[in-house]
Amino acid sequence: MSDYQGPERRARSPAEVRLTDETGAWLEEKMAAAVREGIKGAMTEETAAAFWAAGLTVLQRQATQHAGRFVLGGLWGLLRRASLFVTLGGIVYAIGGWAALATLFKTLFSSGGTP
Repeated sequence: MSDYQGPERRARSPAEVRLTDETGAWLEEKMAAAVREGIKGAMTEETAAAFWAAGLTVLQRQATQHAGRFVLGGLWGLLRRASLFVTLGGIVYAIGGWAALATLFKTLFSSGGTP
């Protein structure tokens, strides 16, 4: 008698295939050669120019967005410092006069000062 158990047995356990090291190396070389040939066939002067043009467009867009965030961030920081100056300025002026107000201005708007 055979040990065949019908279609249910085949559905539950897939077949196992083992390759020798030589076969694996041969397959890797075949795949590498196919990829090389595919890239050579796909990369013409026109496609290379389109690739680099698209890359430069993306780079320009990213730089523009980053510069916009930088400018808006700088403006937001300036507005925060100005509002803090106006708020504290009234109190400082009432207590210490113009000299104290000038000191507060230098403190808030110097390059190293953070509110």
